[in-house]
Amino acid sequence: MKELKEELTAKMHSEFTIDEDTKIKLAAGTVWDVVGFDCTEDVFKKWCKAYGITIKQALKWKVFWLRLQ
Repeated sequence: MKELKEELTAKMHSEFTIDEDTKIKLAAGTVWDVVGFDCTEDVFKKWCKAYGITIKQALKWKVFWLRLQ
């Protein structure tokens, strides 16, 4: 019975993981939501750093998030 519980636990945990690109996409969306699309470069850099993404990564997703507004 213990093996079954461990197997189910592993399966359940795997359903809550996301790939790295999705993680970056969501972090970029949060940055754009916090700073807005017309913020200063300094503010933008600060928030990218706070969310652990590069400026290039955030800019990659800018149009995607802009279209959702």
